[in-house]
Amino acid sequence: MRRLISWVPLFIVLALVLPAHAAFDQLHLQLSAELKKYVDSAGVHYCLWHEHPEWLNQYLADLAAISPDEYGKFSESEKKALWINAYNAIIIKIVIDHYPIHGQKTYYPSDSARQIPSLWEAYRFRVAGQDVNLYDIEHKVIRKEFKDPRMHFAVVCAARGCPCLMTSAYTAATLERDLDKAAWQFMTDPSHVRFDREHKVVQVSRLFQWFPLDFNVTPQTSAALPPSDDEVVLAYVLSYAGREIQKEFADPKLVRVIYMPYNWSLNDADEK
Repeated sequence: MRRLISWVPLFIVLALVLPAHAAFDQLHLQLSAELKKYVDSAGVHYCLWHEHPEWLNQYLADLAAISPDEYGKFSESEKKALWINAYNAIIIKIVIDHYPIHGQKTYYPSDSARQIPSLWEAYRFRVAGQDVNLYDIEHKVIRKEFKDPRMHFAVVCAARGCPCLMTSAYTAATLERDLDKAAWQFMTDPSHVRFDREHKVVQVSRLFQWFPLDFNVTPQTSAALPPSDDEVVLAYVLSYAGREIQKEFADPKLVRVIYMPYNWSLNDADEK
């Protein structure tokens, strides 16, 4: 009896000191390590990643272990970084589970992730207490809750028409800098944005056509008619252009916006 009583205080102390599970790693070190191994300027080495999915699976398990209470204590930057990384990790997981892709849909390249049936809806994962698919993360969380257009340039849909995947995970500590960098890289890449100064034509990624109002960073303040989708896109694109381009394309009535075809080929570093 004396021995049992002597141990009770120790159990109480341990229960108070030790958490039910380790706090989530806000540096996303495990995902960063995987990205450094399998991503470079050529794209994603899906073939190698397909052979060694263990640590990516563990990262996804860590996302699933975040409780709603723990998530509720995250800062906004921590939440943004979490959902960007979750989207990118989940689509990589889906691709490597189906790799190599040899689809039969004639309207997408044979290696495209779009060849995977119901890519956006069919595959559900648990993240921070929510059961979500890719559609949910993009449209119900990222676009609806955060309304930061730069996040469009951080989530990567496993296609060559997408922004480039970073070789490290997004973290709250460097989020603003990394989102700015991702936006600048996308907006200054001629495969996404081109200015034809002779004909006053701006060719832009079809991404802008899908979500034009997400890029309306200038709120309507007068009774005048709201800008058209093309005018919204033009204003956003020009905000990343040099002064000469901004002057030459300043009058939206004289500028034509053309949305380029989207390249849905897999962003595979080892094309088959």
